Amino acid sequence: MRNILQIIENKLRYLLEEKLDRLIFPGVSSSLSYTLLELIEGEIEKQGGNCENCMPDLITLKVSSERWEAWQESLPLLAEVTGALEETWKDQGYEVKKAPVIQLVQSPDLSNNQIKVETDYSMEEHTHKQTALQKLTREPQEEALPKDACLIITDREPFFLGKQVINIGRRSTNDLVLDDPMVSRDHVQLRADNGRFYLFDLGSKAGTTINNFPASNVALKPGDVIQIGQTKMIYNQWIDHTISKPTRSIFRETE
Repeated sequence: MRNILQIIENKLRYLLEEKLDRLIFPGVSSSLSYTLLELIEGEIEKQGGNCENCMPDLITLKVSSERWEAWQESLPLLAEVTGALEETWKDQGYEVKKAPVIQLVQSPDLSNNQIKVETDYSMEEHTHKQTALQKLTREPQEEALPKDACLIITDREPFFLGKQVINIGRRSTNDLVLDDPMVSRDHVQLRADNGRFYLFDLGSKAGTTINNFPASNVALKPGDVIQIGQTKMIYNQWIDHTISKPTRSIFRETE
């Protein structure tokens, strides 16, 4: 157990030190690394040392409103962290049933340099491994818009999905315009329904993949990697859980 925790600690320090401290505030990288390790170790102990099913696949970072924009800039870095966690687990010979995801939640109750970390297991999806096709049965409802849903694209600001219908493609009138010759003028459409976004391929020439599987009509979940043409996007949204989950607070006094 100590071996896998040491490997995770080394990878987290390599990824987070300096980069996260520069984006957020000094010392946050070491505090976050320590807290994540503590929570993961707690899950391992709860399972009696059996690591097979104890890797939390949903990590929630609750952050202050004052630091919200800075944390948004860190989303690509946090995506690297989840990739490192998954890679470590697989390298140690354990199965990863679901790729881990880090989601950000804005909490007005937290002070400037305070964050809370929670770990949990995402709800089971009764879908095929290659993501079952799902069709909307009614028009999207305004109250069904997922909270803090966004697409993370390398070298771009997170694109927040603030409408029930989002059109993506090369056409200049799309909500999200992609300068990619492999992307069709009207490539995909995202539609919100019942707290989730659904992706629809609009008959594009190059097609669409999600997590490397062909997709044309799919319900999205946090951490899904969408590729259209040569452009990759990571989908993220806030997930609400009513059950109790491990949590830790990190606080650093403002100098």
